[in-house]
Amino acid sequence: MSSTSTQPTSSFDVTVEDSVSLTQTLTKIDSSNVTLSATPGAGETQIANYLTAWLEHRGIESHWIETVPGRPSIVGVIRGSGGGKSLMLNGHIDTVSLTSYERKPLSGHVGEKDGRPVIFGRGALDMKSGLAAEMAALATIKARGTPLRGDVIFTAVSDEEDASQGTQDLIAAGWRADGAVIPEPTNRVLITAHKGFVWIEVDILGTAAHGSDPASGVDAILQTGWFLTALEEYQSQLPVDEMIGPASLHCSLIHGGEEPSSYPAKCTVTIEFRTIPVQTDASILSDITNILATIAQNKPTFQFNEPRLTLSRPSYKLPVEHSLVQQTAKIAGDVYGKRPSIESMAIWCDAALLAEAGTPTIVLGPAGQGLHAKEEWVDVQSIRETEDIFVRLISEFCN
Repeated sequence: MSSTSTQPTSSFDVTVEDSVSLTQTLTKIDSSNVTLSATPGAGETQIANYLTAWLEHRGIESHWIETVPGRPSIVGVIRGSGGGKSLMLNGHIDTVSLTSYERKPLSGHVGEKDGRPVIFGRGALDMKSGLAAEMAALATIKARGTPLRGDVIFTAVSDEEDASQGTQDLIAAGWRADGAVIPEPTNRVLITAHKGFVWIEVDILGTAAHGSDPASGVDAILQTGWFLTALEEYQSQLPVDEMIGPASLHCSLIHGGEEPSSYPAKCTVTIEFRTIPVQTDASILSDITNILATIAQNKPTFQFNEPRLTLSRPSYKLPVEHSLVQQTAKIAGDVYGKRPSIESMAIWCDAALLAEAGTPTIVLGPAGQGLHAKEEWVDVQSIRETEDIFVRLISEFCN
């Protein structure tokens, strides 16, 4: 497994290991994503330095992975004695922009919501509290001194909010496990499936001409109307997964023309698909190509370029019967006082990438509100519950 290393420096206290205090500390570190927003963020280097120092303070093996300058990810490993299963605790260290937060995005202060203690700040919920719960669990396992049979692998990855550079780097470096958990804020629900997404661009072609010369011009924008009508019909026929729900599509962007006095020579439509497991990049591209070809057969002036895929992320579905799911559900039930519901979620996360690389993954994390919103907070009790679940899961799964 390859990695690069750096000398960590941090002005934040590395002796902290209580999950609530760690949530406050991590929230105070600006790790807003560099590439996601119109206002460039601080990036992940400072928080990666803190995590490395925190791991090294406890004598936990650490690795620094940075294939793109300024976008580091951290791996910490507690090696097992051998013969046990390995568990990966994966969490992202980046947040969305601070500029959209109403006030004091880096405060990490404790306040109240509905009479319950909560922590405020950008990323407190998404997902520094989950990361803190993983770290606290790691500290507990390390402090016990007696090694488990299997490895515990802590992976703190960059860029999940944008292009998942960190988890892709992690996989490329060779890190795998027998199971993984991602502590996205699931409000105490156990997630075993989520949709993927695919971005497709389609060019509808016309013929440029002066607006006063309709005999020479072909209006690409008007031609696009036929495609949009056919796409709407196709939308009603998209497949449905019994757990994840229906696949969907929407036209995200449309651009055409140069000026009012000319016939537009091209109109480009960007379509986002939210996908379920039966769909593939190839099947979606084939469907769109067939729609375009059918229109061209019936409309002599209709021309197009082949549709192109610009970004794709897979969907994910782990069977509810999988041992990792059932083991975690039992442990969480003991901690919560009732068995958690097992569901899918509409949003995408890195679970799909880990699973695609061969690591079965579940998603389970704290409760709160305000994802990407002007105020974000996480419930304090739910952080401690998440920590407790992870300690128990590590102890059982890796032995």
